[in-house]
Amino acid sequence: MPHPATVGTSQKIDHRIARSSMPDLPIIDAPVQPKSRWRATVATWFRCVAVAFLAMLLRTGEARHTGEARHTGEKSADSTIVVDTNLISDVVADVMPMDGGLWQLRDASEDSTGFAALTLPNAAHVIGYRGSSNVLLILNEQLQVVNAKLLSSDDTPEHVDAILRDGFFFPQFNGWTLGDPGSFTDVDATSGATLTGLAIAEAIAVRLGSEKPSLRFPDALNTEDLKTVFDTSTDITVLPIDGTEAKVVDSNGIEIGRLIRTGPLVDSLTGYQGPSEVIMALDADGRTQKLALRRTYDNKPYVDYLNDEPWFWNTFQRKQLGELAALDLEGEQVEGVSGATMTSMAVAETIVAAARQYEQRQFAAAIEVQRRRIHWSRHDTGTAFVLIGAVVIGTTRLRGSRRIQICWNVFLTGYFGLVTGNLISLAVVTGWAAKGFAWRLAPGLAAVIIISFILPVTTKRNLYCSHICPHGAAQQLLRRGVRWTNGVRWLRRMKWLPGMTLATAVVVTMPDHNWNLAAWEPFNAYIWYVAGAGSIALAVASLALSTAVPMAYCRYACGTGRLLEYLRHSARSDRFLLADGVLLALLLLSAIVR
Repeated sequence: MPHPATVGTSQKIDHRIARSSMPDLPIIDAPVQPKSRWRATVATWFRCVAVAFLAMLLRTGEARHTGEARHTGEKSADSTIVVDTNLISDVVADVMPMDGGLWQLRDASEDSTGFAALTLPNAAHVIGYRGSSNVLLILNEQLQVVNAKLLSSDDTPEHVDAILRDGFFFPQFNGWTLGDPGSFTDVDATSGATLTGLAIAEAIAVRLGSEKPSLRFPDALNTEDLKTVFDTSTDITVLPIDGTEAKVVDSNGIEIGRLIRTGPLVDSLTGYQGPSEVIMALDADGRTQKLALRRTYDNKPYVDYLNDEPWFWNTFQRKQLGELAALDLEGEQVEGVSGATMTSMAVAETIVAAARQYEQRQFAAAIEVQRRRIHWSRHDTGTAFVLIGAVVIGTTRLRGSRRIQICWNVFLTGYFGLVTGNLISLAVVTGWAAKGFAWRLAPGLAAVIIISFILPVTTKRNLYCSHICPHGAAQQLLRRGVRWTNGVRWLRRMKWLPGMTLATAVVVTMPDHNWNLAAWEPFNAYIWYVAGAGSIALAVASLALSTAVPMAYCRYACGTGRLLEYLRHSARSDRFLLADGVLLALLLLSAIVR
C-alpha cells in the first residue's frame, strides 16, 4: 500500500503533466471586452430631446389656441361684461366698446358711469399653477379700479376656489389706476393658493400697466401725421409702438425718427374753450425737429393765429424731451400769440406737461420691470435647503444611515410637504410645459423641477423619488407594517398604470382640453386646507396601502415618478421600450392637433 505522501506527490505530478499536454484555449485566455456604454448615453439623451420636443409642440399648440382667442376675445367679451355690469351699479344700461380694449359703461341717459376691462388677452402669458386667469375690472371715471371679479381660470380648481373664498383678495386692487404703475401696491396672496394669487395679481398689473387712453383724443398716429411734421418726399413709413408713440422708418427699415402725440399724456389743459393735442417729430437722436397742432377743441380763429406764428414753435424745437420737461416757460419768456393768448399758452403748457408725463412713463416702465422680479419667499429658501440636503444625503454614504433616513423622511413630510407644498405633479409639469414656465412666481418649485429632471439624466439617480418627494418619504416611514403578499401579486398586474396615467395627462393637456389633473394624484392633498376631497382620499388610501405593500403608490400608480424614471440613465437605456413607442405616438398626435 503506497504511502499517503507518495500518493499526493504522484497526483500533483500527473496534474502538471495533464496541464502541459492541454492545448491553449484562446476563448478563455482572451480578455473580456467591457460592454459599450455609448449606446445607453445616446438613447438617454434622445429620450430627453424627444420629451423636450413634445413639450415644445404642446407650447406652440397652446400659443396658436391663445392667438385664435385674441381675435375672437373682444367680440365675446362685451356680452360678458353686459351680464356682469351689476358689479358697479344697477344704473348701467349699455356697454360701448372703445379703443385700447376698454368698454364704456353708460346709464339710461347714455351718460358714462365708468369703464370695464379684461385681463385677457393682454395677460395670457401670465401662468399660475397650471394656466392663466381672466379677471373683469370695473373702473370709475378716473380709471381707478373699484371692483374686480374672476370670470374664468385655467388654474387648478381647488386653488381657484380658495381665491374666491378669500373675501380680502380682490379688494386689494381697489385704487389701482390704468396707466399708472405707481398706484400698484403689494398684494397678499391667499394661503394655500399663493401661485394662483400672484399670477392673478400680475395679470391685473399687466392689464392696468398698459397705456392710459385719451378719451378726448382717441385717434392713433397715422400716415397723415407724417405729412404734417416730416418731409414725405422720401419713402418713409410710420410704425405705431403704442397709442402715444410711433417709429418712422425709411425704405430700408432703418429708424430715422419718432412721432409722439400729447393726447394720451395730457388732455386736461384747456385754452379758451377746450384742450389741444400737439404732435412732435423727433429725429434719430431724440431731439424735437418740428411740432404742430394736431387737434383742438378751441375756436378756429385762435388756432389759425397760432399756426401762422412759427416763432412760437421755435422755443420747443431742437430739444430732448428731458429738456422740454424741465422747461420754465416764464424763465424762457414764452409769450402767447397775439389774438390767441389763452390758446397758445395752453398749448405751451401742454407740450411741457406731456414731456414730463412721457419721462415719468419711461421711469414707471423701468420700475415695473423691477417689480416683475422673482417672488422669493421664506418657503423658497427652505426648498433650496431641502434640495441641497437631498443631494448630500442621496449621493454620499449618509443614505445608508437608517437614523438619518428616518429623520430626513419626517422632515420632508412635515415641512417640505405640508408647509411649502412644492411637490412635482402631472398638473404642474404638463401645465407649465404647455403654457409657460412660471419660474418668477414660484422659484422654489421651478428649482425642484429643474434639479429633479437633470439628475436622473446626468447622475443615474432619481433623487426626487428617493430623497425629495414628501409622499414617497411618508410611505417609507410606513413601510415596516405587515406584508400583504397577495396584494403585491395583484398590484404587479397594474405596472402599466403609471405610464398610462402619464400618457393620458399629456393627451388631455393638448389645446381645448382643461382637465383637473391635480385630482389624479395625491400630491395636492399636502396643501390640505385647499385640496379637493379626491386628492385627500387618494393620499390617505395610498398611505394606508403602503403599510401592507411597501411604496405601493410609487411603484404601481405614480405617473410623475414614471416620467423621471423613464429619463434616468441606466445600463439598459439602449433598449427600445414600449414607452418609446408611446412617446413617438404622442409626438405624432401632438403634431396633428397642433
